[in-house]
Order: sequence, then structure tokens, then C-alpha cells
Amino acid sequence: MARDENRADGLIYVLLPVHNRRQVTEKFVACLKRQTDRAFHLLLIDDGCSDGTAEMARQSGVALTVITGHGDWWWGGSLQQAYAWLRARPRDGGEIVLIMNDDTQFEPGFLAAGRAALAGTPRALLLARRHSSRTGEYLDAGVKAVWSKLQFVATREPAEVDCFSTRGLFLRLTDFLALGGFRPRLLPHYGSDYEFTMRARRRGYRLVSDPAVRLQYDAATTGDLDPRAGSLRDYFRRCFSKRFAHNPIYWTTFILLACPPAWIPLNLFRVWYGFLVQIKDAATGPPAR
Repeated sequence: MARDENRADGLIYVLLPVHNRRQVTEKFVACLKRQTDRAFHLLLIDDGCSDGTAEMARQSGVALTVITGHGDWWWGGSLQQAYAWLRARPRDGGEIVLIMNDDTQFEPGFLAAGRAALAGTPRALLLARRHSSRTGEYLDAGVKAVWSKLQFVATREPAEVDCFSTRGLFLRLTDFLALGGFRPRLLPHYGSDYEFTMRARRRGYRLVSDPAVRLQYDAATTGDLDPRAGSLRDYFRRCFSKRFAHNPIYWTTFILLACPPAWIPLNLFRVWYGFLVQIKDAATGPPAR
């Protein structure tokens, strides 16, 4: 039987930043509508959608609030807008925050499983285990940071986890507010999730997962991850974009905020040396045949 939204259990605030992916978001909302735990409220952060995403969500019948931006919030900024909205709300106690990507799919018991798993783990961040939407393969329970190589490796072993994405991240509202939100001016998009969860870990929060809390994910919907330079003009245009995962400015910021001090100089060198190599490749063009 569906859970009444007015039960004593605290609401689950589902934080969902969106930008012009109506068909993708519609599939996500359909998953929400099938949840057995009905004590949720969708907080749709509409960062400048022009494709009717918000109207679709309003017509879906789910309980929701829409926060509307102009397309310049990106991921970290969108979540900080949600943080500000939640901080200003009256609280009854027991509320949960769930940060989600709209390119995820999940079973009807997903919210109930997350609520149950988080109930037994004080001062914890709980990440849904990620499975491939195409093959069903178990992909990871979080991310292992290898600072000596400046690598972040998806791992299936919970004991190896150093940080989380914010794709299916449950935590208590009181903990979410205590952590102070995101840093959108410093990390508007990539790295904002890792920095947030690393900060939580440094403050004594546990990073946990549970086999019962799982979702499916389609990697084909992600952003610009291709490091190839192309022409010099194209490389400069791309590499300083907030959408580009290898943006050296935001990598520098991330390292200064999150990296252990002993590895900061080497990793800053890695970032900017790689940037210069890409400039050289773009300036000289492909080798002659």
C-alpha cells in the first residue's frame, strides 16, 4: 500500500536539477509516480528549460515545487538553490534529502529502501548502487580517489569509497543543511559532487551504500568528456566551458579544496601541463601523412 504523504515519517525531498531533457525527465517522473513510499516532494530545479519540462512535471500529479532559473546555475548552482529553499522552510524533523539525476531509472521500492537503509546509519551519506540501464551490470558503490595519480575510479567495494557522485544520494535534511551546501562560484558543475561528499567525510560523516538501494543509469546522456583538442580555437572555446570535464580552472579549484596537501603541487602541475600539451597539439594540428 502506498504511504500517505502526511504520515509521521519525514518527507523525502527529491532534488532534481533539469535543463532541456523533457523526455528523459518524464521517464524519471514516471518512476516517482510508481513509488510505494508516497511521502516525497519533488523539488524540480528548472535551470532555464525551454522545452516544457516544468509543465510536464506539473501535469504529472506528483507533489512538487519548481524553482526556475535562467540556464546559468549548472549542477552546483542548482543544488545550492535547492539548499537555500530548504534552509528557509519550516522543519518537522525526520526529513530526508535525495539528490538525483534525471537520467536514472529505479524500481517502485526505491524510496522506501533508501529511507530504511538511512534509518540505521546516523551521520551518513547513502549512495544508491549504480547499475547499467542497458545490461543490468553492477557498476559501482562510489568512487575511490587515487590522489597520487589524480584519478577517480569507480569501485564496487564500499570499503574503498572516498567520495560519491550526487546521483542517488540520500542524507538527512539536518545533515544536508549542516554541511553548508555547494560552492557554485568555485565549482559550478564537475567536481561539485566529489567536493561536497569529501567535505562530509572529513567532518566525520560515513559514506555508505546498501544492496537494496539501487538505480539504473544511462551513461550516454552525460556531458562533454572528450579531451581531444581539435583546432586551437575550438580547444580554447571548449576547455574553459563549464560543461567541459577537463576545464583546468575548475580542476585547480577542486584540487585546492579537496586534495590532501602533500599531493597539491604535483596535481596542479599535472592539470596545467596537460593543458599546455593540448594547446600544443591543437596548434600544430594532426601529424602529416
